[in-house]
Amino acid sequence: MSADMPGPARVLVVSPHRDDETIGCGGTISRHADRGDAVHVVHLTGHGGASLAEAREAGRRLGVAGISTLSAPETQLTADRALLTELVAVFREVRPGVVYAPHADEDDPAHRVAAELAREARWISAYPILPDAGPALAEPPAVLYEFEVWTPMARPSVFVDITAVRDRKVDALTAYASQLAHNEWIDGALGLNRYRGVTSGHGEFVEAFTAVRTTHVSFGQ
Repeated sequence: MSADMPGPARVLVVSPHRDDETIGCGGTISRHADRGDAVHVVHLTGHGGASLAEAREAGRRLGVAGISTLSAPETQLTADRALLTELVAVFREVRPGVVYAPHADEDDPAHRVAAELAREARWISAYPILPDAGPALAEPPAVLYEFEVWTPMARPSVFVDITAVRDRKVDALTAYASQLAHNEWIDGALGLNRYRGVTSGHGEFVEAFTAVRTTHVSFGQ
């Protein structure tokens, strides 16, 4: 199934660390931006790792409209009430129709926390609880797509062809120079995208997702 969502839309990408959004779904972010969708990225932590300047530059290259940073610590992230309240506040401010977050079986514990928080914040955002996070939405975001950062999913169900925007994803990843100094993240990300393209038949380079609430998504070919 290839991704077809009515647009324009408000899109929220929940990223545990700065650069995970670009590695996991940078091509899809570019495709959203190209069709006029407003994409907002929220990082759970700004401590350690990449700088805000790098994240902003990567976002600019992808077409991101806004970036937020929450107060999670550099290590040992937990899905506590305080962090959940912060994320719910972002949901209520951005009012997304579509949400992206890491999948729940990622090896990195911080990525699993991001998955848990995104699932919780999605439904809580539409209920009159956590008043400190602002007024509740009229309804929860329609769909949550979970993406791969470094741990492949067993059974992805949504595939987005990013072949046409592959170079923009690479360009955005190069903005994270501090992270590329540690490892060949670009090769790793594109290797997974190429593998998904070969095995799914949906393009040369593909980003794969699972849908927490199934809907057919297509950017039009």
